[in-house]
Amino acid sequence: MAYADYVPRKVWDERYEWLRQVEEDSQHPLASYLLSSQGIFVAYDIEAAFCAGAWVSVIILAHAAIDATMRDTEALDYRSNSKVIFNDDPDLEWLRKTRNALVHVSESGQSKFLPEGEMDNVAEYHDSLREAAEKSIRLLFKAIYANPGI
Repeated sequence: MAYADYVPRKVWDERYEWLRQVEEDSQHPLASYLLSSQGIFVAYDIEAAFCAGAWVSVIILAHAAIDATMRDTEALDYRSNSKVIFNDDPDLEWLRKTRNALVHVSESGQSKFLPEGEMDNVAEYHDSLREAAEKSIRLLFKAIYANPGI
């Protein structure tokens, strides 16, 4: 079961530049930000996962980093689940549900992302998650840079 393909340098660099641009677009150049050390720590691996094309990892890590960031910088709530922390934000609710669908097996044992009998097409279904991974990155930077100071 070897799905890890070499990512050509050009592809890696294009993905890295996309990340930098999205991050730059998400912040104000003159602001200082209240950050979560845990959120930043988890987000550290997101860059490598994104550049490598590990879309499932990006989505799961983005959820974790946003959760930690919001707990540390806004909610100061370390007991509630992420549904409460995300406070009915529709984008964050999408991320929470997507993450849950990826990490939790349904009662039928069926994946919500990989149809029954499609083990031969894992790469195709995995590639279809790129858009969700990109959305997760945008949400991550939105959360990290949500609290500008002066």
